[in-house]
Amino acid sequence: MPPFVKLVVIVAIVVMVVVLWGRVMGRRDPDRELVGLTDAVRAKVSREISAGHKINAIKIYREATGAALTDAKSAIDNWFVPGRGPGVRDAASSWSEGRLTDEARSRISELVRAGRREDAMALYAEATGASRSEAQAIIRTWDTAQNY
Repeated sequence: MPPFVKLVVIVAIVVMVVVLWGRVMGRRDPDRELVGLTDAVRAKVSREISAGHKINAIKIYREATGAALTDAKSAIDNWFVPGRGPGVRDAASSWSEGRLTDEARSRISELVRAGRREDAMALYAEATGASRSEAQAIIRTWDTAQNY
């Protein structure tokens, strides 16, 4: 085998080893404590995805779990965000499927009665993971369409 071909093969093997080592080990900071997927982290990730900020969602996921980039991207691509999808129908189903607690329902009702619809929308979006437009549509019809 010519020396040039040997050199190319050796370089290719070294590159492959470095890439595999990086994927297996990732960029882990051994001194950093991971918080894991707490409810707060899940809510943050859902908000970022709903807002269309997928890169920020991946960053938050990686910071919380220490996952490699490819694993985090895969997790975010398959992430279920309540209220996202077909539209307001998903947000409305969160009411009927019980994703809103009784406490959240009563608090939203109080805010709607008090004329604080912006606060009610924010609370609904936080509780269900709905996007701003979905929460707005639900709260707009809250006092006439919902049985509370």
